[in-house]
Amino acid sequence: MIGAGLAGIACARRLREAGVHVHVFEAQRSPGGRLATRRFAVASFDHGAQYLTAADANFRGALESAQSAGAATHWQPGWPDGQRGRDLWVGTPAMNSLPRFLAQDLDVEYGARILRLERGRGSWTLMDDRGSGHTDFSAVVLAVPAPAAAALASAHTALAARVKAVPMAPCWAALVVFDSPLDGAPDAGFPDDPVLGWFARNGSKPGRDAPHSWVLHASADWSRVEFDQPPQYVQRALLNRFSELIGRSLPRALLSDGHRWRHARVAIPLDEPFLLDVEAGIGFCGDWCLDARAEAAWLSGDALGTALSEARHSTSSGKIRGSR
Repeated sequence: MIGAGLAGIACARRLREAGVHVHVFEAQRSPGGRLATRRFAVASFDHGAQYLTAADANFRGALESAQSAGAATHWQPGWPDGQRGRDLWVGTPAMNSLPRFLAQDLDVEYGARILRLERGRGSWTLMDDRGSGHTDFSAVVLAVPAPAAAALASAHTALAARVKAVPMAPCWAALVVFDSPLDGAPDAGFPDDPVLGWFARNGSKPGRDAPHSWVLHASADWSRVEFDQPPQYVQRALLNRFSELIGRSLPRALLSDGHRWRHARVAIPLDEPFLLDVEAGIGFCGDWCLDARAEAAWLSGDALGTALSEARHSTSSGKIRGSR
């Protein structure tokens, strides 16, 4: 499976249920992709995906299973006037607790970045950044952002051209812990602003340990223009804009940091649940296939896992693996 984000986890789980041996290569040290948590001595931040919604019954069932295990729960922030709350889910005690729970029974190799795919006689070899080759794979699933998936697959399937054409937007995030409450400010909101696209009091989420911690996400357009700026510039710009928008001075910051997401969200989705080249034995899934939502990533991976399972029943192949 190419990646242990929500799409890769869903695809691997569906294949495992069908009796397929799935090995997942994940470049990072933990699963989840943008369902991520950044930890400091004074606070932890959900600096990527801020919450999940669940319209699909099967995905909601997965979240409820995580809730029963203490790995997810509902979040009910206080919204600005004119913005309505929704049924939001978050991982507990941190966002990455959810993908850790969902991936706990999968065969995942962390810290293994796949740089190249090689197609042999009826099987795949995956070359990683340590110079090792992983061999004898009947199929490869790429569950990474569209640009990375297209780069890996470009020599092996015509579908890579369609994947390459999917535009992804960046996002700068500012993370801050104040030394006192920001009284009267909403817990979360989507400002109609060219600079600041989202703000949230991270400490308002259940299980968080620092009540005065905040996450600010820049708009996609601003992030694109300012993508190469140093983190200190971004932090200052986003905090100043936040102060202007809420109409008050900010308390003293105990900690301030930034994070740059190169492929934060899909700008124009493919509008198909997945792509699959059965003849080549290579498939693609991710939120970029359907919508800029975490649930869309899950639905895409689950749909591809179902399609691969059905394709396997018509062959005698024994195992399917993927990479990130």
